[in-house]
Amino acid sequence: MSVSSTNRDFVGYGEQPPEFRWPGGARVAVSLVINVEDGAERSIARGGSADDLGAHWIKHPAHPTVRNLTLESAFEYGSRAGIWRVLRILRHHKVKATAFCCATALEQNLQIAAALVRDGHEIADHGYNWDTHAGLASDEERALITGSRDSIAKSTGVPPTSWYSRDGLNPGTRDILATEGFMYESNSFNDDLPHLGTGKDGTGLPVLPYAGDTNDSGLFTQFPTAAAFARQLCGTLDMMLTDSRSGPSVMNVGLHPRLIGRPAYAVAMDTFLSHASRNSAWIATRSQIIEAWQLKTRQTPGPASSGDCSTTGSNAVEP
Repeated sequence: MSVSSTNRDFVGYGEQPPEFRWPGGARVAVSLVINVEDGAERSIARGGSADDLGAHWIKHPAHPTVRNLTLESAFEYGSRAGIWRVLRILRHHKVKATAFCCATALEQNLQIAAALVRDGHEIADHGYNWDTHAGLASDEERALITGSRDSIAKSTGVPPTSWYSRDGLNPGTRDILATEGFMYESNSFNDDLPHLGTGKDGTGLPVLPYAGDTNDSGLFTQFPTAAAFARQLCGTLDMMLTDSRSGPSVMNVGLHPRLIGRPAYAVAMDTFLSHASRNSAWIATRSQIIEAWQLKTRQTPGPASSGDCSTTGSNAVEP
């Protein structure tokens, strides 16, 4: 994806997206994403200049440059307790998720790595630490990506399928991912369906866009209760099911064990999964969604045109 305004695609699939159905005849595929970040966040204890505030209700600590054990403990909840509640709920509903894993988080809790693999969840790369990558030189970014990839593979015993940065892409990131063997990437918010992205060398790496409006990070702001978050999730699915738009859709649900894993909030996840099951949504890993999309639309990576949603190969859709 280029940051140049001449290499942006505001059209995508347009008014008539591909017409097909997901496995089982489903109109909506649901991607559950577990963000395994706890222990990889910026912290004074690990040599950072300040503690990360992305996990706590205290947004303005009195001494932001002084180590704050209370802030640290909010992240610790995710790896000590929250992740296990999330995994129990997924097992109860017999569904699989994609885990966006920070390498450092897994290194500090190998039990999580083993459990994710044991339960059949997809392993994706979320960076070595829960850091920003914007503005990095290509060589520096490649070193971080391959370093986290190799560490995650060592911790889990399986190579990560994809990579997702905390703050998105640089102009050459997709080229790095393609040449380093990643299957697809998710650093986009521009569509309800997968598409082929572009890079500086024209390599079309499959892109499965993510979403922020159905992410439990909103529990800090717009969703004051689990009931409000459950309504957001169920309402999103209902809209995708009843929308007169032709073709299928993908619904993303972002989950953070330090948030959704708390008892007060976990009920939202349980409520939504029951609702999705009753409405015959296809709950799948992100790699399964990419594979199904490629099969149904016959899209394969290759030389792409300048648009971010450009595609190659036949536009025919399997019935």
